[in-house]
Amino acid sequence: MPGMNGIDLAHEIRRQHHDLPVLLASGYSHVLAQNGTYGFELLHKPYSVEQLSRLLRKVATWQRRKRIIGS
Repeated sequence: MPGMNGIDLAHEIRRQHHDLPVLLASGYSHVLAQNGTYGFELLHKPYSVEQLSRLLRKVATWQRRKRIIGS
């Protein structure tokens, strides 16, 4: 990922694959929270398996709803 940070990469992934959910995980999430999450889900490090599972279920539910609405 030379020349870009995680947020830049997340934007590029979204540009190329607009239906692919992108989650940001950061130990500096307080900085992201202050500046906004740029429309991405945010997971604060350190995180537990339960927190990751909860966020993945949330994103999966959104994806299913988008597919149903888009059908």
